[in-house]
Amino acid sequence: MKARKILTIIAIVVVVLGFIAGAYFLFFSGKPSVVGTPTTFTGAGDRDPNTNSAGGPIQGAGTVVAPRLIRITEGPISKGAVALVIPPTPPASASSTPELGDTEIRYVERASGNVYAFRFHDRVLTRIGNKTLPGVIDASWVPDGSRAFVRFLANESGVDSVSTYALPSSGGEGYFLENGLSAVGVMGSSTVFTLLPGAAGSVASMANVSGTNVRTLFSSPLQSLTLQAFGADFVATTKASSEVSGYAFSVSSKTGGFSRILGPLTGLSTLPSPSGKFVLFSYTYRGKILTSVIDVQSRTITQLPVATLAEKCVWGRGNTSVYCGVPTAVPKDLPDGWYQGAHALSDRLWKIDLTTRLATLINDPTTVANITIDMVGLSTDMSEDVVTFMNRSDGSLWAYDL
Repeated sequence: MKARKILTIIAIVVVVLGFIAGAYFLFFSGKPSVVGTPTTFTGAGDRDPNTNSAGGPIQGAGTVVAPRLIRITEGPISKGAVALVIPPTPPASASSTPELGDTEIRYVERASGNVYAFRFHDRVLTRIGNKTLPGVIDASWVPDGSRAFVRFLANESGVDSVSTYALPSSGGEGYFLENGLSAVGVMGSSTVFTLLPGAAGSVASMANVSGTNVRTLFSSPLQSLTLQAFGADFVATTKASSEVSGYAFSVSSKTGGFSRILGPLTGLSTLPSPSGKFVLFSYTYRGKILTSVIDVQSRTITQLPVATLAEKCVWGRGNTSVYCGVPTAVPKDLPDGWYQGAHALSDRLWKIDLTTRLATLINDPTTVANITIDMVGLSTDMSEDVVTFMNRSDGSLWAYDL
């Protein structure tokens, strides 16, 4: 009997101690017990830390179709992208991780007019601007990527026209430029220039990128001109055709005066250097395409060891080299047939050193990936980390790791 009482007391003590221990772990322990797999919910009022106000980044974006060659988009973009150098960011604290540098490629989606930023090495795609401007034709970027001047098709009162809008890349309101512009471009970081065709010829204007201080650059009886920045001045070139002699002129930004650089040359198209010293040009001669560079000051002309159109090239850093998409086969009716969409060219990417005239094959998409790319709208960043280009056949955006 006495033993039974002792056992009962012991049992009561064990139960009490168990209760105390359970209460302690329930209310005072810093390590909660988790049963099953924890699930994180993002409510309507919460935002995933990897998103921003315009949309969430896509990790692992783009398609690596061959070593160093990435197709950034499947669908079409507007012609014209800008490549920016993103410097490394030091850690904010001793426990945080520094961000490595990268190259960011900004572009405008053709269908929507939304602006996207693609981090090339991280392969992260983010929509940074969601203003809707359907049917964007082309985009001319301020060098820092903060704004793009976009031309798009508009219909007002049943009449089709081309509108131009100064589009901030990261949201916010821009402003409209004059309707019907045939060209818009950016000179340096502060000046936008435009070309307006008319029955009496062409009128070129300049303004600050903010839209202020608008002034007329020149009025010319010449129609179908192209206008490109050339250092602190411009180059105006007549419409290229193998059937008509073309001319290129330097245009003073101060007086609007014309001075002939090239011509008469059939099929003439030009790509002035940002330094204002050289003009790369292509033209036709006896049924062939020739590509050369002229030093405007010395009038020295150097023929390049490749045959391509000026529209398929971009100047490299220091203006001592160019990157060009060079067709593997050149139809006899260039450039007219290509302009009219009768041909889709198959290009290889070359780098040409203008001092030594040495041409180096960078990439051949047909060989490495069995794909055909008709390269236009080439661009590169200030450090020449990557070169970007659009496939004219389907409007997709590509980049190659240099």
